[in-house]
Amino acid sequence: GIQQARLSLTAQGNAVQAQLRWRSTQLGEASADLSTELRPRGAARPEGTGALDAWWPASAPVRGTVRASLPQVGVWSALAPPGWRMRGTLATEVALSGTRGSPQYSGTLNADQLALRSVVDGIAFSNGVLRARFTGERLTIDRFSLEGARGAAQGGTLEATGSAEWRPLADSGKRQPVIELQATADRLRVSSRVDRRLTLSGKLSLLLDGPALKVRGQLKADSAQITLPDDLAPSLGSDVVVRGSGTPIEDPNAQRVQPDVQVELDLGPSFEVSGRGLQTRLAGQLTVRATPAQPIPRLLGEVRTISGTYRAYGQRLAIESGVLRFTGPFDDPTLDIVAVRPQAGLQSNPQAQRVGVQISGSAQAPRVRLFAEPDMPDSEKLAWLLLGRPATGAGAEAAILQQAAMALLASNGNSLDGGLARAFGLDELTVRGEDTNADGSTNAAALTLGKRLSSDLYLAYERSLAGTLGTVSIFYDLSRRLTLRARAGEENAIDLIFTVKYD
Repeated sequence: GIQQARLSLTAQGNAVQAQLRWRSTQLGEASADLSTELRPRGAARPEGTGALDAWWPASAPVRGTVRASLPQVGVWSALAPPGWRMRGTLATEVALSGTRGSPQYSGTLNADQLALRSVVDGIAFSNGVLRARFTGERLTIDRFSLEGARGAAQGGTLEATGSAEWRPLADSGKRQPVIELQATADRLRVSSRVDRRLTLSGKLSLLLDGPALKVRGQLKADSAQITLPDDLAPSLGSDVVVRGSGTPIEDPNAQRVQPDVQVELDLGPSFEVSGRGLQTRLAGQLTVRATPAQPIPRLLGEVRTISGTYRAYGQRLAIESGVLRFTGPFDDPTLDIVAVRPQAGLQSNPQAQRVGVQISGSAQAPRVRLFAEPDMPDSEKLAWLLLGRPATGAGAEAAILQQAAMALLASNGNSLDGGLARAFGLDELTVRGEDTNADGSTNAAALTLGKRLSSDLYLAYERSLAGTLGTVSIFYDLSRRLTLRARAGEENAIDLIFTVKYD
């Protein structure tokens, strides 16, 4: 939709003038008028100057004006990374003066209806506004605001102010950038992806003075819901080596950024994590730290689990205590986690036995072991963890315990994660083989289904494979030592069970 496109260049003596005119239906209107002076022909060239100074000296005056009015355009997305979309309107009017070596600007830069979106990352900001002005070599941002996904009422807001300029170095002809930014987030929905929702509030300040970068801030997660994927993304094996096709070009005058970062992170009151058998709320405070001596960001602090459960070996274990201590690398915290099987279960002998899993070590090299109170052999711990009672040695139970032991040795509890039980929404699905009582009588093999209704209430149904009737049992923990059991069906009874432990 181009209606006008004209660029003209006029030279008369040492004076040069350039003029641009642009008008289109899609990209709006733009006009620019610039003028300057070149070095007179035959004039002496000062020593130590570059090739540009040979014909356009740094002391040459420059004058001009630039005006632009761009409507809502989709070509802004070409400036964004792959998969991102940008849009917005832009209006600017800038006057240029000074010299080529020290240009001076004055004018305004306004943008409205700014939007940034990435479907893959779950990022969607809209209704953005920018109000900035040029003064000399300084750009001052009076206002920059964005709204999170789904509007300000639900997505929160981000407000920022700051400035940017090129500041000359003392005793040197070079200049370096100086950027200052202050940002405030108010319940800003940073990510709205189905498996990764995060809302933040807090303040952040940034100062870039040449190569020195200083970042300070305090951020709090108002709410978060993170779903861990069942499978990790594929990665290359350790025996794969990728060689580059060329050598990167490095600027000898470039300087590495020297970061000084200290940002406090508060997980807030509603940081939920689920997936891979885990369902819990996290709480705690972390600090993101980086220094010029150690530029790689580090995490320092402690994260705790609250009211969490972990499904392993077909059981939903209650996380009694879970602590992740970060002392450096963000992906290798120290682990201190204890998950126990709830006491009310499907055992024939309902004596409460405290069993569970203890995880220690680090995230990169975790150590998993079974524990019981009072202590017992590992085979008995595994039986209590899986079956909720001692093992009888029957064929069906022996097969289950053998598979569980192999999974435990392989450090992969997902292989017995109770796929059939999960399909029916159950917490337990066990088969007990035929066993012999102390008086010589035998009990037929039975199928048992169980569902935990709360932390203290458990519902079970047991059906003999040889009989025609089943039994419904309800377990209710009145206290740690006292359990009420009600049974109806093939056997009708109400029992009050008192448990005494001897270490």
